[in-house]
Amino acid sequence: MYYQLISHLASLQYHLDRSIINFQIKDDSDVPLISFDETHFYYGYLRDGLIKRGIPSLINTLAWPNGISLDKAIIPNTWTAIEYTAKHSTSDVLAVLRKHAPNHNPFMVMEYYPDWIDYEGQHHRAIDSNIFAEGVDKILKYNGSINFYMVFGGTNFQFTNGGDQTLAYHPIITSYDYNAIITECGDTYPTKFKAVRDIIAKYLPLPTNPNTGIITKSYGYILYSTQLKNFIGLGEPLLLPWMQDQAVVLLDEMVQGVIEWTKKDPLTLINSNSLKTNPNPRLDILMENKGRCCSVLPNLGCNFKGMKSKPRLGLRELGN
Repeated sequence: MYYQLISHLASLQYHLDRSIINFQIKDDSDVPLISFDETHFYYGYLRDGLIKRGIPSLINTLAWPNGISLDKAIIPNTWTAIEYTAKHSTSDVLAVLRKHAPNHNPFMVMEYYPDWIDYEGQHHRAIDSNIFAEGVDKILKYNGSINFYMVFGGTNFQFTNGGDQTLAYHPIITSYDYNAIITECGDTYPTKFKAVRDIIAKYLPLPTNPNTGIITKSYGYILYSTQLKNFIGLGEPLLLPWMQDQAVVLLDEMVQGVIEWTKKDPLTLINSNSLKTNPNPRLDILMENKGRCCSVLPNLGCNFKGMKSKPRLGLRELGN
């Protein structure tokens, strides 16, 4: 099974014009009962196994920011990433990394925890949004890279929740919320999400609205947004040439109407008079799937959800 999985992933690497740029091998190398030799042998075995199976990409190990964990994780022909929480001092973490790892080893926080798992019978774990965002700021200020674990909460289905045991046994609850930026049901924690986004915006340009490129999916919702320019508000018809299944149209967050896939009539922006003070309103088109087709007709194409071509407002084709 391992060989089959790696063989599949090998074809998805960056040098083959695909998306995988790095592979991580991980063990609980900070566990005192596991010796340095055992950890180095195990990491070397995993590294060599990847290389033999067609993985020339970067390979990293993972360590906590302490000497024992780092010394166990550092092996030849790999680089070492760090995992820690907002409660750690980033300057101290970087100092420990530089002391134990080679100078060319990048400062990459591969697992930056928004908080931790919840145990049965205990309060929900949460950390102040500003404290978490300040930690992100410090990592980026030191020219580090960051990967959020978790960026969105998950769910332990049925009996897959597991448990921890140190001095006592602690079962983990079904929710894998992690106090992440995005909840397990897909909503954002508004304060934490905005705080982190504002920090990232200090270092990278961020889009003001989601892209209105042609995106489709099989289930759920898709939000297409664009900023209209010099909108004259004369009730121009909005045309969605090929869409499925239902579109709710909003102008500056005011609902204008609903377009159904089975209806051919365009939508006229009926509330445009209230927008005379804003010549550049935001247009949102929220697409919803109503059900997948099980048709006997070939190439009907009704299993995609979203828009297959760009919408038009009057004679203008809309973009992002």
